[in-house]
Amino acid sequence: MNCSCVISAFCFVVSNALGIAVTVQRMLHSRNNSRNVYGNMIQLNADWIQRRWEHERKIAPLERTSHIFNAAAWLFFLTPVIQLAWGLSRGGKRKVGIHGALVAFAILGCTTEILSRLLLFGAWGSASWISQSFTLTNWSNSNDAIGWKTLEVVFTILHGMINWVDAFEWICLFVIMSLLYYSIGTQLSERRALSLGWGRLGLVIAFLCVLDFAADLLKVTVEWRTFQNMAIISTIINTCILLPLWLLWLSCTIHKVMPSTNDEDDYATDPIWNRGIPVSEQQQQQQRQTTPP
Repeated sequence: MNCSCVISAFCFVVSNALGIAVTVQRMLHSRNNSRNVYGNMIQLNADWIQRRWEHERKIAPLERTSHIFNAAAWLFFLTPVIQLAWGLSRGGKRKVGIHGALVAFAILGCTTEILSRLLLFGAWGSASWISQSFTLTNWSNSNDAIGWKTLEVVFTILHGMINWVDAFEWICLFVIMSLLYYSIGTQLSERRALSLGWGRLGLVIAFLCVLDFAADLLKVTVEWRTFQNMAIISTIINTCILLPLWLLWLSCTIHKVMPSTNDEDDYATDPIWNRGIPVSEQQQQQQRQTTPP
C-alpha cells in the first residue's frame, strides 16, 4: 500500500470530523444563547459578541487541530497525484497538457490550503489577544462597547476573505478528479492499469465538490442556516467517506501505473553508472552479457 495515500486519507477524515464537531458546537452555542442569531450579528449586540468570543476561545484548540490535519492531508495528497500524472502520461509522452494541468492544480490546491491555514492562525492569534487584553468595552470612555463591535466587523471581513481561499480547495479537487477520469477513460481498455470504477468514484467526488463550493459561498451571501446544514451533509459524504475510500483504493493500485525499474540492468547499460569502474571489470560485465548461457 502507498503510505502517502493512507496518511492523506487519515488526515482528511480527522480534519473534517473535527471541523464538523466545531461547526455543530458553534451552532448549538448560538441557538442556546439567543434565538435570533442573525439579528444579533447584524445589530452588533455587544453582549452576544462577548459571549461568542468566550466560546470561540474554548473551541479554538479543536479548530486549530482541524486546520493542521487539513494542511497535512493536502501535503500528503500531493505526492500520489504527481506520481499518477507521471505514470499515466508514460513519463511525459502521453497527453502532456492534461497531466501537466493535473500537477499544477494539485500544487496550487496544496499551496493555497496551507497559506489559508497560516493566515487563519495569524488572524485568530491577534484577534484572541485583542479580545482578552484590550479595553474593548470602554474604548471611547463610554459603555457603548465599540471595541467589541469593531473587532467583530474586522474579523468577519477577514474570515470572509479567507473563506474564498478555502472554497478554492473544492475547485482544485473538482479539476483533479475530472482530469484523472478523462485520462483513464481515454486509455485503451487493454492498457488501462487503473479501474474505471475508481475513476467514476472520483467523478462522484468531483460533483460533490461543486456542491461544497456552492454551499460554502451561499451560506455567507444568501442564507446561513440552510446552506450551513447542506455544507455539513456534503462534507460528511465527500471528505469523510468517499475521498478517503478513493485514496485507500488508490493506495492498493497505484503501483500498476508506476514504471518498473531494475537497478542491475540500469547499472549494466547506463554509461553514467559505469564511470569509475575499472575497464577490466566493464569488459567482464560485457562478456557475461554477450556470452550465451
